[in-house]
Amino acid sequence: MDKKITMNVYEAIKSIFNPNDTGTGLPFRAKHGGREQLAELFNDVGFNKGAEIGVHLGKFSLCLLDANPNLNLICVDPWMPYSEQNKQWKHDFVYKGAMKNLAGRNVRIITKPSSEALEDVEDGSLDFVYIDGNHTFDYACTDIIWWSRKVKSGGIIACHDYVYWVGVHAAVNAYTRSHHIDPWYVTRESRRVPSAFWVNP
Repeated sequence: MDKKITMNVYEAIKSIFNPNDTGTGLPFRAKHGGREQLAELFNDVGFNKGAEIGVHLGKFSLCLLDANPNLNLICVDPWMPYSEQNKQWKHDFVYKGAMKNLAGRNVRIITKPSSEALEDVEDGSLDFVYIDGNHTFDYACTDIIWWSRKVKSGGIIACHDYVYWVGVHAAVNAYTRSHHIDPWYVTRESRRVPSAFWVNP
């Protein structure tokens, strides 16, 4: 791990989010700053290669790209139903919207389930990954475990919907505790959809 780069990352996190210890143990809670400020953080520390797992319409992809003109972003989403209740035509409609939103931007689209897209990305090649895919526990755990390996030491792993979705909440808690991640952080959002994030050891 590059200690200088990592220290800059921690300093940037402190500057942007002003996280505080709640007195109840991890995670540290941001006093201010949501996921839009995560995009600013990535730019401030020179993170120019990242991946978003779960793109939907590409709105947060655009936030990441707008915050950092030098960003090369990998966008991973199968745009396919997770269950019989979902219909493919709805995902096709969303896919068309995403392609329209991301047209002309510096993105690489991988239209695969996240587990299959792993083969297309080299281990340790990313500065950050933002995970916002299937929110059930098994899928969230798998995404965190395997996509963390794609991020360089000193990069950032982030997961959306930490509070509202019990599967994501449990997966993040299990991973950070099992891997002795300390500190790690939760953004401050107006709704119950904060992002959990940490620096990759």
